[in-house]
Amino acid sequence: MRRLNIFAVIVFAGLVIWITLFQPEAVSRIQSGAMVVFEPFMKASTRLESGVETAGTEALSPVQMRSMLSDLERERDRLKLEVIQLDEIVRENNELRRALQYVEKAPLAVVAARVINRKPSNWYNTMVIDKGSNHGVQVDSPVIVPVGEAAGLVGKVSEVISENSSLVLLLTDEMCQVSAKLENSQEQGILGGQRGALRTMPNLRLRYLSKEAEAGTGRKVVSSGAGGLFPPDLLLGEVLSLEIGAIDAEATVKPGVNFEELIDIFVVLPAVEEEEIDDPEPVALDLPPGETVEP
Repeated sequence: MRRLNIFAVIVFAGLVIWITLFQPEAVSRIQSGAMVVFEPFMKASTRLESGVETAGTEALSPVQMRSMLSDLERERDRLKLEVIQLDEIVRENNELRRALQYVEKAPLAVVAARVINRKPSNWYNTMVIDKGSNHGVQVDSPVIVPVGEAAGLVGKVSEVISENSSLVLLLTDEMCQVSAKLENSQEQGILGGQRGALRTMPNLRLRYLSKEAEAGTGRKVVSSGAGGLFPPDLLLGEVLSLEIGAIDAEATVKPGVNFEELIDIFVVLPAVEEEEIDDPEPVALDLPPGETVEP
């Protein structure tokens, strides 16, 4: 078996040598046949090489790169703006939901209002709201806002401008004075605003406390209800410091309401007094003898 293999190899080698040396025409025919067989593969390889070389030479110019970068930056800014707008919508919805929940649970008769104007020059003094005489708002009506489970005092209506607008004097203004007390205490005084920097929310002052007042830092201050103008137990703020004078003491109070971001507020409406109707006295009628009046 091995001898036959060796013999076949020798014969094949000899045939190749004979064709190569003595039959040029046969060699040409073999080459032509091979070219026909391998031509599709060679063309495909050529196209692939050409595509790779072309791809390598299609680099973007600096102008095109800057244009693409500008488009991407504009798209980024647009998406950022959409996110900010969505966050604002979510925040407003949450505030309105809290406002509606407070109206349902509020022990006072209130009307919801929205701030429509605030001047930078007196940001912590006044603001204009979108409720007026058509909604039962009156001068000196207290203005409040929910603070957790309680209600915080914003100020009072100082002027009913029109049927649909009113001016509110804020608690941070010097002219807004409230009868106040330390929470869970009989210690009372007068709380009012004080002038502060234009861009800084001013603190409040609780004056006329006794020298023995226990007004430690963090002690809450609420309305006392004295005078009948403001309902009792409205949150006013918390004590920052206490200064004892010769006759009395004065506390510096941090406001319990964030006056910088007031949007939705509530105006406390005056109580409606029901008029008592007395039963009419029976009227005696002079009737002929024997006649009666049927009911």
